[in-house]
Amino acid sequence: MKSAIYDLFYKYWAPWDAVGVREDLKTLLASGRVDPSRHRRSIDLGCGSGANVVYLAARGFDSFGVDFSPVALAKAHERANEAAVDCTFVQGDLTADSIDELEGAFDFLIDFGTLDDLRGHQRRAMVDTIDRLSRPGSVFLEWCFYGPVEDLPFFSLNGPSRLAPTLVPGEVEELFGGFWEIEPFSANPERHQAAFLLTKR
Repeated sequence: MKSAIYDLFYKYWAPWDAVGVREDLKTLLASGRVDPSRHRRSIDLGCGSGANVVYLAARGFDSFGVDFSPVALAKAHERANEAAVDCTFVQGDLTADSIDELEGAFDFLIDFGTLDDLRGHQRRAMVDTIDRLSRPGSVFLEWCFYGPVEDLPFFSLNGPSRLAPTLVPGEVEELFGGFWEIEPFSANPERHQAAFLLTKR
């Protein structure tokens, strides 16, 4: 059911799709902490229409994207063709026990707003997927809506609310602390947004 809802968003108007390549990703690559010579194999978890995947491919990464929306992936293929870059896009459920066509570990993983869109056991299932797709030394950039629930508006059309999922303080450490070193990467408390940079032990 949820996939069908996102198909409609991507068919008509997905507000997050207009953002394009994420600034946190640009900043990280510009810093030199991640580069294709050391982190060759990259994957965008919940890649949508593929802006980040194409951006990484154009900079020399062996770039993959996975999403459960076939409409989003069709747009991603078009974007890659227009940019004349070689990417791999896979349709899959990030909460499943396995995803066909995704084998081996990735050196660099990114997520912009997928994990925080899940609830309960599905959130834990995506963390299990991230663990399966990574190796010691892998780097993971996690961007999410983030903040104490009591600080969120009850309802919002342009950001997180108490009615929508978000990550709360301490949850990133709870989900990833067993296998990953975690450091804050960016924060925008006024918009209830944060990014974390994780390195797998």
